Amino acid sequence: RYDALRAARRLHCGDANDYDFLHKIWSTEMKRPGAPPLKIVVDDGSHVAKHMATSLFFWIPRIEPGGMLIVEDIQPITEANQFRTHILPQAMKDLHWCGDPTNLKDSRCFPTIQPFIAGIHCEMHICVFLRNDTPSIEPDQDASMTPKDAFTNAQKCMSG
Repeated sequence: RYDALRAARRLHCGDANDYDFLHKIWSTEMKRPGAPPLKIVVDDGSHVAKHMATSLFFWIPRIEPGGMLIVEDIQPITEANQFRTHILPQAMKDLHWCGDPTNLKDSRCFPTIQPFIAGIHCEMHICVFLRNDTPSIEPDQDASMTPKDAFTNAQKCMSG
């Protein structure tokens, strides 16, 4: 089945932490004529927090409304912990952002992905990021990458 999916150009394997690789797969494979709409991305990758964050920021804006990003291997190991302790709490905070600066001094931690996420469901070592009905977009490289301070600014963003 694996070989059949690769031959049908429905399964893509490579370095999911490399913007150039992700963009190439997106541009040449997933957007090719006749390709199905992108509804599901499964990140079954390296177990490294930075790599999981790269997948989140790259894919969420590109996934079609109603789709989902599944990130596996979010387990309590040193390499993955910062995704669970820094990225997830900020993304979850953004789900409740009200956008009314006159009544509540609140900001979005991740303004490049917040407009696209309808919900986040985590169980055991898997998190599912659900896309809302905002049309998908193709952001530029800067907006497709994890913010430089995503791992170092978590506490500041969480506390306002």
